[in-house]
Amino acid sequence: MPSLETAASGTKSESSTGAGLSIAILALAGFVIVTTEFLIIGLLPSLARDLGISISTAGLLVTLFAFTVMLFGPPLTAMLSHLDRKRTFIVILLIFAASNALAAVSSNVWILALARFIPALALPVFWGTASETASLLAGPKRAGKAVAQVYLASPPQCCLASRWATLFADAVGWRGGVLGR
Repeated sequence: MPSLETAASGTKSESSTGAGLSIAILALAGFVIVTTEFLIIGLLPSLARDLGISISTAGLLVTLFAFTVMLFGPPLTAMLSHLDRKRTFIVILLIFAASNALAAVSSNVWILALARFIPALALPVFWGTASETASLLAGPKRAGKAVAQVYLASPPQCCLASRWATLFADAVGWRGGVLGR
């Protein structure tokens, strides 16, 4: 099984443990990314109050993220598919971290919108690249299982992230909730 590095170059390694660890890391990264995507839903009332906007206006931040993924996801994923996967994953995770930090210090809805727009560009690139990488790591006989393992964290995070955010925001404020992802 190829490691993450060798999956990017197309060469093979025999370490199934390395492939399993790489797939687990992809799944953990997916967990963090999905949390970032959905966490804001539970933060809407407190961030709307803090920024002096209506909850419906704050809700447009969720819409902005979704429409950005829909519009830019396919072309960006195709355009960036030739890049080294390991570096792509690192850059994507750094984009999410920087965007979370920007969101936490945003003083108005426009800065917060920028902090939502930027990771929305990276999200579909992550999932497209992670799916292909997991299948390459696992090999043809285990590709489906590997891709499923990467996506395993997504369904519960869709449901739990906003609930966790609400509880966390009640305890430390919405800015702490953004940083605590």
